[in-house]
Amino acid sequence: MLPLRPTTSAPEPKRRGGRLFLVWLVGCLVIIGAEFGRRALRGTHFPTGVLTFTEFLAWLVVIALTLYGFAVAIRWLMRALFWRVGRRLFLSYLLIGMMPFFLFAILLLTIGYMIAGVMSHAALRGERQASLGQMESAALEYGLTEKKPAELATLEIYDTDAVSGTKLPDWLKETTFSGMAWRDGQPLLVASRQFPRAGAQPRTVVFVQPIDKAWIGQLQERAGMIIRVGRESDSTPKRKVNVNVEGSNVDFNADDSDMEDLIVNSIGRKIIWGDLTSLNDWKSGHSDDEHQLFTLIINPVSSLIQFYFGARSDQYVRILFNVITSLAVMLLFIYMMAALFAAVLIYSITRAVNRIEKGTKAVERGDFSYRIGMKPHNQLGEMAQSFDRMTESIATLLTNVAEKERLQSEIEIAATIQRNLLPKEGPQFRGVSFSAHFEPTASIGGDYYDVFNLDKAKLAVAIGDVSGHGLSTGLVMAMVKAAITTLVEEGADEESLFERLNALVHGSTEKRAFMTLAFTTFDLDRGIIRHTNAGHLYPYMLRKGQPPTSIELPSLPLGVRSKIRTRTVEVNLEEGDTLVYLSDGIIEAQNEHGDPFGFEQLETLLKQAEDTSPHAIRDAILEAVARHSGARPADDDRTVMVLRFDQFRTAVTAAPELTEATAV
Repeated sequence: MLPLRPTTSAPEPKRRGGRLFLVWLVGCLVIIGAEFGRRALRGTHFPTGVLTFTEFLAWLVVIALTLYGFAVAIRWLMRALFWRVGRRLFLSYLLIGMMPFFLFAILLLTIGYMIAGVMSHAALRGERQASLGQMESAALEYGLTEKKPAELATLEIYDTDAVSGTKLPDWLKETTFSGMAWRDGQPLLVASRQFPRAGAQPRTVVFVQPIDKAWIGQLQERAGMIIRVGRESDSTPKRKVNVNVEGSNVDFNADDSDMEDLIVNSIGRKIIWGDLTSLNDWKSGHSDDEHQLFTLIINPVSSLIQFYFGARSDQYVRILFNVITSLAVMLLFIYMMAALFAAVLIYSITRAVNRIEKGTKAVERGDFSYRIGMKPHNQLGEMAQSFDRMTESIATLLTNVAEKERLQSEIEIAATIQRNLLPKEGPQFRGVSFSAHFEPTASIGGDYYDVFNLDKAKLAVAIGDVSGHGLSTGLVMAMVKAAITTLVEEGADEESLFERLNALVHGSTEKRAFMTLAFTTFDLDRGIIRHTNAGHLYPYMLRKGQPPTSIELPSLPLGVRSKIRTRTVEVNLEEGDTLVYLSDGIIEAQNEHGDPFGFEQLETLLKQAEDTSPHAIRDAILEAVARHSGARPADDDRTVMVLRFDQFRTAVTAAPELTEATAV
């Protein structure tokens, strides 16, 4: 099929683009002028509201046109880059084949980071609990031996038998406690130990460790973990880093002047996480609802491994690394094999498309001697061979037009090709039976029918009739066949399908030539028939218990006008329904007296038909037409196509393997 050339109205987008650019330029000048105008009027009493409003409108226009320009530029760039099929296939491979790897890697990194964060959170709480345990042991030892621990200089010791005990709140004097408290803007680790005495009030020893720089430094030295604690703000102006946690601001005090640098330098190298802990009030001992301790955790991965795996971490890490490496190598090998296979497919498809494109351009130049020369290993190869056969037949016909005998033989070859263009088998659906008959009056006919298996639950049929007889009608029929096949494979809807076919027939034939066409899609899943007609005979629906009814949808044939309007009607499809499609050669078949076969005889025949199988209905129609015509030869091509639907819903639901229906 020769490609349709664009009309001469192409320069209009360029003129529109020039006008839009001029509007954009004027908008920029208005913005600049309004800005200078406002500056010039600054200090005067002249109102500048008009200039401000004008500048606002100009900004709106400039922004809208700028976005539109970007969209147009991106569209042009995409068309320029991906015009060729190979590039489109390569882009599809990148999006489908490689993009999931990046997305999956991001997902794995996110999950791994969250797991490491939760592990860091648990490690911090474990360290705090360990510190409390040490403080409890030290408090017990102090109560028994009066020996003070020397680990931290900031550790506070309170003893009810000493003066320091007067500083303790009452609740700590009367209970044993181990946990965290909040005192004057300072989070504390508190371990309280009671020593009962006979006949006297128990002695209480309380160890208090502020979570300060000394404790944080010891934690970093011991576990490699860096933490920063959020505190209440005070009246002294300091440099702070604010973090919002559950609607409350947490201030990291200015003592850590390198706070921001610490966070920035840790991104991507260490685990940054947070911990929110409830505290007890120092004075009352009750839960402090107004304060919560937020701890920023910056933890190296090595510290996590050391914390959770201990001394044998190297062995565990080595085993884990070997397992991950082996799995990665295996997956990479599989992916490389898939990539190699995809590259071979892309190359073969691109090579075939390029050769077919060269062939179509050669035919467009009138060079019918060009041969693609591809082997029929796949559908593209079959298409290329069909193209070669078509160009060969046309070249032979044009070369030997003066020789009658050779012309007749070449016409027979073209007729064979035309018959090969018609489907050799019916719909590939279980529950759908099919039968068809095509009988041209000359070597090459103008009738056409086709079957399309759209997907697992949809099929479509088409039947048409080109006006006239002979080679020209056959070429139009082949051209329409190729166009319908291409448009259906592209997923064109009925309106665009008939619009483009009408433009093709109207622009490729003489004014007196036209073509009738009926196109029907069957949605077996929903049980819906969508029928679109362009001047063809109405198909008949045979339904059990009802007389034959025609699906009437009047419309002009293709090619009569440059533009026609078609309509699509939807009809419910039920089990046992049979649809009969005919060409006008059946209805207009005349006997020796010139009387046509007519619709009345046809409807009577369909109404009285006992066997409603497609083969039986087809044979009954052909036999009735043959009896009516007698010895008179046919004046027009005769085509019959019959489809019957039995238990198609069960077949669609069960999704069994496809069965074949024959076409005769």
